[in-house]
Amino acid sequence: MKHELETFFKPRSIAVVGASRDSRKIGNAALKNLLISDYECKIYPINLREKEILGLKCYRKIGDVPDEIDLVIISVPAPIVPQILRECVQKKVKNVIIISSGFSEAGNHELEDELKRIIKNSKVRMRVLGPNTMGFKNASDNLDASFVYGVPRKGNLALISQSGALGIGMIYLANSEFVGVSKIIGVGNKIDIDDDDLIEYFAEDSETKVIGLYIESVKDGRAFMNAIKKCNKPVLVVKAGRSKAGARATASHTGSMAGSDEIYSAAIKQAGGIRCRDIVELFDMARALAGQPPAQGNRIGIITNGGGLGILLTDACEANGLTIPKLSKETYKKIDRILPDLVKPNNPVDLVADAGFYRYEACTRILLEDPNIDGVIVASVHGGYARPREFTGAILKMIRERKLHEAYRKPILATWVGGREFEDLVWDLKSAGVPIYPSSWRTARSMLALYLEGQRLKKEKKN
Repeated sequence: MKHELETFFKPRSIAVVGASRDSRKIGNAALKNLLISDYECKIYPINLREKEILGLKCYRKIGDVPDEIDLVIISVPAPIVPQILRECVQKKVKNVIIISSGFSEAGNHELEDELKRIIKNSKVRMRVLGPNTMGFKNASDNLDASFVYGVPRKGNLALISQSGALGIGMIYLANSEFVGVSKIIGVGNKIDIDDDDLIEYFAEDSETKVIGLYIESVKDGRAFMNAIKKCNKPVLVVKAGRSKAGARATASHTGSMAGSDEIYSAAIKQAGGIRCRDIVELFDMARALAGQPPAQGNRIGIITNGGGLGILLTDACEANGLTIPKLSKETYKKIDRILPDLVKPNNPVDLVADAGFYRYEACTRILLEDPNIDGVIVASVHGGYARPREFTGAILKMIRERKLHEAYRKPILATWVGGREFEDLVWDLKSAGVPIYPSSWRTARSMLALYLEGQRLKKEKKN
């Protein structure tokens, strides 16, 4: 049985109320985005005064459209929205997006309450997104049901944002970080469709592997927790309003209270979600979770050609609840045969500044084969003695071989310190789905996410 939001994200027909010829109007941008989309559906512009907009026949009212309408996008002044919503009820529209702002976020709670009453009293099961929302972009099916610019790279991360502007920024950040998106949606004031509804939908969505949320407040804490708990995929949560000043900013932004930060943290953890400190960390963790197997434990092996970077990675891992165990006797002997005489094996494994392809590849393989190691971090400092391309080549080879050998089914993360000479190589790894980070802390936090996902899956298996 398909989820009820299936027709919301994959409508066969869409009407745009407030469609306009004026390129400065949101209704024009929303209609244009639909037309540009490589998505097959019927599109109906709704405008009282126009007969045709952007080559499409225009209708005066929703009721004038002769066919069924799966989705209505509303972009008209706030006072008119209740009447349009009533027309949607009469037309038996399945789904509505209210882009219009000027409701609780602007202190107009009475007008927003009127919308809630229309939805509640309707005999039609109609799902409503917003108001005060950017809409959504379904990258998996090439549908742009929003008024904002930006085309996400197609992938398997579903993004839910309570902030429209931040949601738009996420599109460009995801593209620059080579993180592919399945769908991105702005929830706005959440008068009907809420975070828990979307988590439940994305849990069933075959195009989604990881779910990420930016939230400022939660309407129904129990439903939110239950949705995360039932979800069989990693759920990453950025919860804003940690500080008192942040909570005040939240209230002025969305017209809602932020709530106790400690309670949110405990609830997210208890439900099996992972709380991220900011959007960049969400993308860091999402990249690791989407492209790497989960870590079965917290024992991490580190390989580096720079002792200082190895120490920084060790500190970052230990600070995040990961351990850097001593090498077993067998692993010690294997690595000792590979390293130059001037160094002895340890964890972190210091390959020395001139390390090339062979040392990186052989030592990564040895750590992957070690049953006392649950994940591997491969680091490179561009010290001028070795070619960074060999570092990249070694990681790519081990990623390929991991697909063929069950014993290698452990996460591999990369990190680097250097300048422009590294940039092309970083893109090579990112485009191949290998998580690589320019910071020891970001690397450790991403490995933590893989460990927490491994723990969640173990707990799920027991239950």
